[in-house]
Amino acid sequence: MRNSILACVLGAVMSLYGRSALAQTSTTTSTATTAPPSSTTTAPPSTTTTTIPGSCCGPATCGMVINVDASNNGKTLFLAASDPILSAPCSGNGITVINKGRNAVNQSFTIDCQTNQSNPITGGPTGIGIMLKGVNLSVFNCYVDGFGTGMASNGDGSDIEDSQVQNASGDGFYVKSRVKITNLNIIGVTFTGNGAFSNGGWGFNMPANEIFSGTGTTFNNIADTNGKGGFYVKGDGNALSGNEAFNNGGPGFLIISKSCCSGSSGQSFDTATASSNVGPGIVYEARDDGSNCVGGSGPSCTGGTFYPTGFDTTPGGINAADNGPCPPGSLPFQNGNGVCPIVLRAPCSQAVLNRCP
Repeated sequence: MRNSILACVLGAVMSLYGRSALAQTSTTTSTATTAPPSSTTTAPPSTTTTTIPGSCCGPATCGMVINVDASNNGKTLFLAASDPILSAPCSGNGITVINKGRNAVNQSFTIDCQTNQSNPITGGPTGIGIMLKGVNLSVFNCYVDGFGTGMASNGDGSDIEDSQVQNASGDGFYVKSRVKITNLNIIGVTFTGNGAFSNGGWGFNMPANEIFSGTGTTFNNIADTNGKGGFYVKGDGNALSGNEAFNNGGPGFLIISKSCCSGSSGQSFDTATASSNVGPGIVYEARDDGSNCVGGSGPSCTGGTFYPTGFDTTPGGINAADNGPCPPGSLPFQNGNGVCPIVLRAPCSQAVLNRCP
């Protein structure tokens, strides 16, 4: 009886391994036909990423370049723990995704590192950890340690969420999009749940228009102990909510918007916390479109002051403590704690505002 039971168990094990080998052959034929027999059970499990619906392009390697086209449009590169890019530091760039050309606006691609916090993509003091070039490109759940710039994006419609960069020699995140807010086809940038820690430049360097960074009382993006400052955001129509900046070497936040049309395109800044920054906690520079009257009444804000468009003056909406002093020209608003709203240029005329989209 014991022998018959043992025979049944062995048969089940053989059947299991046979199915595993068959599945491996169907996903990566070259691995199954060239690897020695002993490696079939120890081969890197990166081939399992190809079994995830919509996945492609792995395993991920240092210097990898993915050009988006009809063959991989809408798909995702899922990183696996055994991917070579996670096993040793990259000497140059990490992963680059390019989506350009006439059909780029109809294409998309995503990198999902599946929360590789315990085993980040690492690199030396040059290069870029993850680079997105073009429109409609996304990064989720990715952790990068080192490089010259941790993550960089240059294109409208980018989406970076739940990711972290630390110890870059330059900026942690660099996000650029120069599609103007007057362009009716603008998509905007989604940027939420990210962290920038101990980078040499800005934690978040973002010359872009129509950035959406989350809403509510949760702190969506955090910049801590970055050399130049926490957040540098220069552009129009940016909605920045629920962000934190601590212990940075410059300003916690430096927000600049020069367009009179920013307000009608969603420009706002609220639910922020800044403390213990060497520079001012928050410097917010924008135009006066007549929409942000504090302490006054009527179209001319009689008895009060017009603050820059989109700046939240609600008590408790912005919290700051132990920051550097405000620059000249700042309006009074928690100046002792380094909160510094600044109105740029002359008030916007009605004729200009009438031409806003």
